[in-house]
Amino acid sequence: MHRQDLQTNSDTADSETFNKIDDNTLEIPGLIKNKRFPERLGKEHIKTLPVRAFDGKIHLITEIKDVSDAIKTLRKYPVLGFDTETRPTFRKGVQHNVSLLQLSTSKEAFLFRLNHLGFPNELVALLEDSTILKVGVAILDDVRGLQKLSNFKADGFIELADIAGDLGIVTCGLRNLAAIFLGVRITKKAQLTNWERPLINSKQSLYAATDAWICLEMYLFLERENLLPENRIWQMPGSLSESSSGINKNNKS
Repeated sequence: MHRQDLQTNSDTADSETFNKIDDNTLEIPGLIKNKRFPERLGKEHIKTLPVRAFDGKIHLITEIKDVSDAIKTLRKYPVLGFDTETRPTFRKGVQHNVSLLQLSTSKEAFLFRLNHLGFPNELVALLEDSTILKVGVAILDDVRGLQKLSNFKADGFIELADIAGDLGIVTCGLRNLAAIFLGVRITKKAQLTNWERPLINSKQSLYAATDAWICLEMYLFLERENLLPENRIWQMPGSLSESSSGINKNNKS
């Protein structure tokens, strides 16, 4: 199967800009006075926020011959949104390998189907490159899953949950952080679908692209607001107990 280029539209008809939470918006549940961000937002509050989804071009990479061009494009950007997807497990003791690796710029998202491609060396090299930042949430589980495919040294990663924790946010899943930082709601309906099916459908592609892209958008928001710490590069812990974020991949929403 050749690379599929999918043009998508956001769930919202207009191109409204992201809304950041104002310092004085004290009516938001969980917001402490004199604190910029709430510790968490309730599900009911998040449901009232506008839905946003990636509206750029999605490249679904399923053949080795398409990997080089994708990597060349991604290497033009200093910061990328990052995420992975794995087929969900509903039976105890059964685990699956990472099926999909997503890397996104502001306008293009590349979805690498690792269950078709394996783990190409060029992609591994990008994940080891300290000069290109890869931004995500709960990246410990993502990286550990990928290391089952290739024993690489992850470098240049940024954990948004760690940054959010330093800002006083307690619930640091992707959906909650998108609501707090950007004032938007992202859908998680496709999270528990089968990522190893022969063909990924458009809803899965949009979901996967959005998860990586929204991480990039949150990083850019924090950068504009001068909220990024000086020492922001995530370090791979030696054991699970050493994880600084404490975020579990299965609870990253």
